[in-house]
Amino acid sequence: MKTMQEDIRLLVIAVGILLLSILFLLIVTPGVYTKTLPDENNTGALIGISLAIGFRLVLLFGYLHIIKRIRQNFNIRIGSYIVIGVLLLILGLIDTDGAFAYLHNTDVLYISILIFVSIACDLTAAILTFIAASLKHKNISEIASPDKMLLYGFVVGVGVVMMILFAFPWGIILSVAFWIYLGITTRKKQSFFSHEIEATRAEKLQKRLKGLLTIAAISLTVAIAGLVIHKVHSGNTGGEESPFFYIGVIAEYFFVMASAGGIITFLKGQQKPQ
Repeated sequence: MKTMQEDIRLLVIAVGILLLSILFLLIVTPGVYTKTLPDENNTGALIGISLAIGFRLVLLFGYLHIIKRIRQNFNIRIGSYIVIGVLLLILGLIDTDGAFAYLHNTDVLYISILIFVSIACDLTAAILTFIAASLKHKNISEIASPDKMLLYGFVVGVGVVMMILFAFPWGIILSVAFWIYLGITTRKKQSFFSHEIEATRAEKLQKRLKGLLTIAAISLTVAIAGLVIHKVHSGNTGGEESPFFYIGVIAEYFFVMASAGGIITFLKGQQKPQ
């Protein structure tokens, strides 16, 4: 029952965050329609943002349906959580293009900022949904069937590929969110992993996770330092990409890949022995 309550609590928080995302898009809608083209209204942009809001409203009703069914003690498949989370990530990625487009228009810069905030809300809601799915997974007593395990592995694999392909900003944001979540979990309990796995295997996974954390921390530090030095160097010399830029980018990918390995290791430790 405690796990189910945590499951519902996370979904309710995700609903609130998704409502914020929709609110930010509603705020920018008038500006998108009237201020993005000189001396005329931008009907195409209005249609695009209306569709973005509409899709999020559909996902909002999906959240509410799941919460209602859980409270009525109906069994909700983990796939329902995953579908909503993945769709939120996809919507966020689609809107990233528009956010960067408005970033270069200083007259309506607030539109870009609010769309980026909306995307961040989508990403946060998706992460909470995936965590809720993992909590539900822990509450299932029966052994997972091969098709469910295949789906689980496929989703994790796609997630890792997406993290690497979209290392900036999505891979970095998701990586930082994972390590923060892991840090919060560490404060509450000594082990990250399921109590049902063997102690030797848990110790091995924990050592691997700590090693990946070390690599991620060093890589992130080098990435930030490299990009900051590049910015200062470019400002002083007026040049373009310096060696520090490439060092920062390479370190960024090391950070994302180490974080992806950490996520896989963490999820392995959550699985019950067959």
